[in-house]
Amino acid sequence: MKGEKFNILKHNIDTNHKKIFEKNQKKLQKNLFFEKFVLYLQRKINDRMEVKSLILLFIVVFFSICSCQNSKKRSEIEKILSEWTGKEILFPEGVPCYVAGKDTLPELCAEGYRKYFKIMMYVDSAGCSSCRLKLFEWNQLIDEADSLFHGKIGFLLFFQPKTAKEMAYLFALNRFDHPVLMDINNKINRLNSFPKAMEYQCFLLDGDNKVLMVGNPILNPKIWDLYKAKIKDKMLKG
Repeated sequence: MKGEKFNILKHNIDTNHKKIFEKNQKKLQKNLFFEKFVLYLQRKINDRMEVKSLILLFIVVFFSICSCQNSKKRSEIEKILSEWTGKEILFPEGVPCYVAGKDTLPELCAEGYRKYFKIMMYVDSAGCSSCRLKLFEWNQLIDEADSLFHGKIGFLLFFQPKTAKEMAYLFALNRFDHPVLMDINNKINRLNSFPKAMEYQCFLLDGDNKVLMVGNPILNPKIWDLYKAKIKDKMLKG
């Protein structure tokens, strides 16, 4: 009788161990698949992929990153990427240029428009908070971009704060001294009607202001890797 109970207990333990092992194996396989896929995507970018193929692969990357399981979310992401890739961003006139929270010469911001590559970000009043703006991280990314691409990338950062004083405080707090556009009247969003989600309100643009890629490189570093690969590919093509 004792031997029978022991065998049952041993069987239960072995079964539990097997389930845990299988679960860990599936998780490991999923992570390995994702890493291999990102490398594959970057190789394809360097092999001069067609835009339509890039859109499809970019969709899959977003699915993996977001762990999107329901079809409604997938459909939303697919629609955003398909709609915005290749679309021209329209820029309003008369948006004040600020450096370190102070109104300054428009020429400092105008230089960004003339670059062959631009990273354009829009932040509405709801997003203008220290934790959501991540100005310290933007400082690091802009410095890295200048070092890698020798000033060939322009940064057009449009903020719609409730007050300019609020932004001046955040700039000082994060030691952020790059030019920004203080769009208090929300002109750029009225022209373009950007997606509602913050992760889709940032774009990599070409010299004609056409969208090459969608996604916020600060919220997800893998997006920054894709941006860099795309820029390098375009630079090689001349």
